[in-house]
Amino acid sequence: MKHDLMWVLVREVDVLASARTQAPRPVQNDAEWRAHCTDFLRTRLMCHAAGLATTEMIWPLACRAQDEPAAFWAILQRVRTAFNHALASALNRLCELLPEAGADQMEIPVGADGDVDWQEALFPMAAALLTYLADRLVEGADHMDAEQHSPFPEDAVHDALTDLATLLSDRLTEQSPFFDASARSVHIPNDSALKAALAAGEQFVLVPVRRIGT
Repeated sequence: MKHDLMWVLVREVDVLASARTQAPRPVQNDAEWRAHCTDFLRTRLMCHAAGLATTEMIWPLACRAQDEPAAFWAILQRVRTAFNHALASALNRLCELLPEAGADQMEIPVGADGDVDWQEALFPMAAALLTYLADRLVEGADHMDAEQHSPFPEDAVHDALTDLATLLSDRLTEQSPFFDASARSVHIPNDSALKAALAAGEQFVLVPVRRIGT
């Protein structure tokens, strides 16, 4: 059996709204809320084509933003840091495979806190790599210039692009460490958006989900 842990962001208002479509009376206690939340999460998680065979909500590790703000932000930061490192690694690998793209000296610096200056690092690098790949794909239709270029590492580039696409995908996959249940997206909301919602009175819970598959 394979076990993976994924953090799921839950908005309590969405759970309550979903519960009230099934029962007219509001949720009365924490146990009842958890039961509705479990139903809500299973609906959100299992709706994807890459559905999870089994999911287990680990309630003892659930973290409410209003009760445990430091832990709440720390969990999000860890997830964001891991994502940034993985993304930087994938792009840097492409730069090593395609040095002629002109992006080989543009290594993405990831800070100790996991932050990346995306405008300064990611966008110029991605533009250079994708422009080069587009040019080479056009050239691939005509092999007349094969002797004038270094060999195109097709398999390695394909693997690197596949890794990059998986990281940037908005779909729930076995590799996704984070899932916004309300948005049905693996996009990690930025701090300013979450803080604004919290200031407006929204309640958020991070629920760890153990993903079990064969």
